[in-house]
Amino acid sequence: MKKSNVTFIAAVLISLHVLAFMLFLGSKEGKADKQSPPTNPAAPSAPAPEPAPSAGFEMPELQVAVPELAEQKLEIVPVEVVEMPKAAPREAIAHPRNIKGYLRSDRSNRRTSKTYSSLVGNPYQGAIVIDARTGKILHEDRAAVYAYPASVTKMMTMLIVLEQIDKGLVRLSDRVKITPEIAGIGGSGVYLDVRESGAFTVEQMLQALMIHSANDAAAALAFHVAGSIDGFVDMMNQKARELGMNSTTYHTPHGLPITAQPDISTAYDIAILSLAALRHPQTLEYTGTKLAWLPTNSLRKEKFMLANRNALVGKEPYPGCDGLKTGYHSKGGYSLAATAKQGNHRVVSVILGVPDRDTRNATTRKLLDKGFQKLKQN
Repeated sequence: MKKSNVTFIAAVLISLHVLAFMLFLGSKEGKADKQSPPTNPAAPSAPAPEPAPSAGFEMPELQVAVPELAEQKLEIVPVEVVEMPKAAPREAIAHPRNIKGYLRSDRSNRRTSKTYSSLVGNPYQGAIVIDARTGKILHEDRAAVYAYPASVTKMMTMLIVLEQIDKGLVRLSDRVKITPEIAGIGGSGVYLDVRESGAFTVEQMLQALMIHSANDAAAALAFHVAGSIDGFVDMMNQKARELGMNSTTYHTPHGLPITAQPDISTAYDIAILSLAALRHPQTLEYTGTKLAWLPTNSLRKEKFMLANRNALVGKEPYPGCDGLKTGYHSKGGYSLAATAKQGNHRVVSVILGVPDRDTRNATTRKLLDKGFQKLKQN
């Protein structure tokens, strides 16, 4: 193709592009004319209004008073440091270890429904001595023979109440209701009257129970915790099974032989119960108290004296003896679960079914002596 022809074609193409571009601009301006409102060319354009002056606002000057530290005088207030009395260390009390030569909780069931006219031996029905720290049996003689523990039963009543307190279900400050059934219980007591409902606390009833061995206090605590005697006895038997007291059956919270079969147990089982009670520090606060008093009220014009029935704590003290519980009724004779601490050693002795009080106390002394002698020899 000749150069002149190429030049001509290029010029034509450029012209066509320019024409198309002009047409495009024209159509766009036409559309804009249709959308914009008509204007009056004669009217002079008004000057844009000046913005209205804003209301006068002045930024307040922030004034912060900064105290001059140099002018301040620091006043030094003396603090009185009071030395608190040190709490007595909690004793380590053994659990059954299920090892030969130690208290065991895995023995087979020997609970019985038999009744006996008398379970009194010579010089006792059964006895056992335990190292409270380890649960080791230091001495035993007919320890698995059945016996009627009488008021030693109250140690289980106390244990149930203390556990309910630990769980927050009962408080020491709770006021105890007195029903006709409670007031009508015989034997050793503090002569509770239905008109004294709410006059005494749980703590005062525990003192009456463990210091004075009051049967009516035992019944009052049973009603307060379980709502009935039968309900509380069920709790006692359940606890006995939990502890491994394989020969024990409870029928009352106090030990009086008012049912067809009195409460029945063995020296071995009572030793297990004694250790369980000792694991509660409050136990010795009650069992180690020689003398306490119930307060007066509208019916009681004088305080009622609570004297410890355990001669080894009170009248004829044994060195270091601070518990635990006595018992007596005609079918079961005299019984005593005792404990004493000498130095770093604590011994528990249990003797059930003794013919008389003096023999019970004298034999308990010998058993405690034997226990401490064995511990000191090791």
